[in-house]
Amino acid sequence: MLFVAFCLASSCVYLVNDVVDRHEDARHPVKRSRPIASGRLSVGAAVAAAVVLAATALAVVWLLPTHVRIARLDARPGPVVLAAYLGLNVVYTFFLKRVAIADVTCVALGFLIRVASGPKVVGLEVSSWLILCTLFGALFLALAKRRGELLVTDGTGGGRSVLSDYSPQALDLLVGMAATATLLCYSIYTVAPDTVAKFRTDHLLYTVPFVFFALGRYLLLLFRRQRGEDPAAVLFSDRGMLAAIGGWLVASWFVLRVAAA
Repeated sequence: MLFVAFCLASSCVYLVNDVVDRHEDARHPVKRSRPIASGRLSVGAAVAAAVVLAATALAVVWLLPTHVRIARLDARPGPVVLAAYLGLNVVYTFFLKRVAIADVTCVALGFLIRVASGPKVVGLEVSSWLILCTLFGALFLALAKRRGELLVTDGTGGGRSVLSDYSPQALDLLVGMAATATLLCYSIYTVAPDTVAKFRTDHLLYTVPFVFFALGRYLLLLFRRQRGEDPAAVLFSDRGMLAAIGGWLVASWFVLRVAAA
């Protein structure tokens, strides 16, 4: 149910974001074909749909179990988490998306809330290293997306105002920092004491090369082939990325299966 609620909330966020950005998107070489920017979907209809989606998401998440407590607060965890997600995106859409660094940080925090909320709501503990890996991984994708947008628009920004505060050189450094932090946090997670105790093996470290390959492949596609504006397209259309993801899944399954034997 939490998954459904976040799907509805994310759809609401994307609609509101596209309404606010419709004029900027209309000047973008790719985003101008979006329904709201192109005029195929009216602003009124989009806003009405966003309100319905948000209300439905809150109604769905209210049905989640109530026995779990967050930070010792006697409150329903589902609505608290969803409200935090929606609040973050309201601040992002109307204020922080035009502030360099703050914009990608908000995007990454949105992903982090969605990833970490599931275990929290059902009372499961998540490794701090895995949380950090998720945060830096999301930052890596968000920064790579900004770099990809600069490449697509030839450095002009193509309507996204915050891009004027970035430079290719700064984004290159930031993307590299985020990729390095992601790899380090994941590597430490695989050999952390709580991970070893949970899975009864330290052999998860053998999955690290697949993560390194995936990050390196993504950087290659970003800088050499000018891809990165659409992370989903890069992740699921490039054979190298698919091989890295598949290899990681197989290696993880094998390690955990051997550990459980």
